[in-house]
Amino acid sequence: MELYYKDLISEEASLDKLVDDLMLVVQGASELAEAAGSQLTPEHSAEIQSKLEKIKEGCNRIKEQAFAGMRATDKLLRKYPYSSLGLAFGLGILTAALVQKTRK
Repeated sequence: MELYYKDLISEEASLDKLVDDLMLVVQGASELAEAAGSQLTPEHSAEIQSKLEKIKEGCNRIKEQAFAGMRATDKLLRKYPYSSLGLAFGLGILTAALVQKTRK
């Protein structure tokens, strides 16, 4: 039996939105660098462009790693659904006991 929870994570909190927002920041920084390019030396302009490319590559790498992790987690949860629930329940009880102990 498989259950699908499509609305478990809100649209605003999705990884895609985060990566898209980061890419928009990089694009804005790129446009700013181009606008200020006339006042910068060619070396500084090239350095800024190379750093922006590294940031873009980093964003894409984060996205790929997150999707790989999501797929692996999905496979694991589908393979062992009841064990996963038991583990989550046990960790919740342990966390609650530790929080209760620190409040006293």
